[in-house]
Amino acid sequence: MPNKSNEAGRTMLETIMYISLLMVLGISIAQYMQNAFRRYKIGRTAQQIIDFKKAIIHFTAADEDYTNLSVANMDKQHAVPLDMRAAVGTAHHALGGTVTAGPVGPDDNNKYMFYITFNNIFQGGCVEILTQGQFYGDGSEMDTLIVNNSTAWRYQYSFYNTTGISNVHTLMPTNPNAPVANMHLTINDALNACSDKENNTITWIFS
Repeated sequence: MPNKSNEAGRTMLETIMYISLLMVLGISIAQYMQNAFRRYKIGRTAQQIIDFKKAIIHFTAADEDYTNLSVANMDKQHAVPLDMRAAVGTAHHALGGTVTAGPVGPDDNNKYMFYITFNNIFQGGCVEILTQGQFYGDGSEMDTLIVNNSTAWRYQYSFYNTTGISNVHTLMPTNPNAPVANMHLTINDALNACSDKENNTITWIFS
């Protein structure tokens, strides 16, 4: 004759195992969703670099130089992309950090170049954005790439003055027939540049 206490024990054990399995499955799904959402935000941030650069080109199309360029001025004219608008006169990217832009400087050379800076990027996002590299071109060529104001990549004939930046890489064409070098950052390059776990800054200089 079956022992009722043994049956009850087995039933309880099976119930506990079933609940534990559901908990593990729930945690796994939650982690997957969190990682997927994070990767979406990283991808969206990378796309916003392109979108914001295009917005700047359109905003300054009638200007002689970039003297009038600022996020505040763009916001007044509703030129900031919709998903980058924050408080009045400000902009942010999909990872939550602030976005700034303006002429590189007031002198004759620098006012013909502009910068875009994305702040407050965590290390993994910083690395992925740098290694994707799809934000070059689109009507206004990149002159210099700066990370955390300590590491920079520039071309052989870049105009931006990198004095004060401790680690500068000057890229040379690998093909004698190529007009400029191809900027391609490795994961190790990006990891070394994106040195902060939670708060990194990337600046793109365009001419």
